[in-house]
Amino acid sequence: MNLIEQISEPPSIFSKYGSEPTRVPVGTAGKEGIAYLTFDRFGEKTYLTENFNRLPAKILGALYYDQYNPGIPYILFSNPTGGIVQGDRYTYRFTLNAGAEAFITDITATKLYRMDLNYASRNTDIFLYDGARLEFLPRENIAFKGSRWLQRTVVHLKGNATFLYSEVFVPGRVAMGEFWDFDVFSTKFIVERDNRVLLMDASTFYGSDKGVCDVLFAGKKYLLNAYWFSSNASKEGLVLDGVIEGFSSMPYGNGLVIRALSDDLDQLKKFQLNIWKNFRMRETNKEVPFLRMY
Repeated sequence: MNLIEQISEPPSIFSKYGSEPTRVPVGTAGKEGIAYLTFDRFGEKTYLTENFNRLPAKILGALYYDQYNPGIPYILFSNPTGGIVQGDRYTYRFTLNAGAEAFITDITATKLYRMDLNYASRNTDIFLYDGARLEFLPRENIAFKGSRWLQRTVVHLKGNATFLYSEVFVPGRVAMGEFWDFDVFSTKFIVERDNRVLLMDASTFYGSDKGVCDVLFAGKKYLLNAYWFSSNASKEGLVLDGVIEGFSSMPYGNGLVIRALSDDLDQLKKFQLNIWKNFRMRETNKEVPFLRMY
């Protein structure tokens, strides 16, 4: 077991959950979502040269609608099942070869349904080669009552690449009065180069933390995490009413880790888009288009 595998190990509670048989076995058709995507640049345009999907992971193909950067493909994930249930396992692998660029998101929020047995997970490995640039903004994760979620994202740097990754955690169907009633929500984000860890950020929230969630979230309801990997990273202009934001420098001057809290989900998503706008401008000196799904 190498170093990355060691630090990718999940919290021990998932060993217990994993021993519980699901009503539909893990690995059954429709329970194992796979997406292998490869991007290559030719001239001024990046193409999706490998696109292997297995339901319930599904993409709609590469879309080109960016008037400011016509050569960048936009990849939209959809889930025909409408959400994630016990025993679901997702495996994503994205490869951006030299000079390639891509934007990846979801059509809708990821709904994590109640799981009285086992758990659900998503493992994402991202390979970025020299000069590649990735903008990966998954839609928010909504942890329903009784849900159990394990998520691991590893960025493997194979050259001088940049990326922005950002996600929002919603601890329940808040509008329906459901708040912090999930069983466990665990996420881990790792950046490595040549098996040398440049960044590891991990959070595991338990339903039993509900009594102290006001302390954990400063009395707010929603959490945003963002990772801007670039020497050009800057917090300049990243201020928005109704959002509490914080910034930490990555080790070795590699960029910024950004956290934000809010009671207003729309404001938090607006803040996420502001981060993206700043990233795009500083990395390419170009504006961003209107994202139709927001």
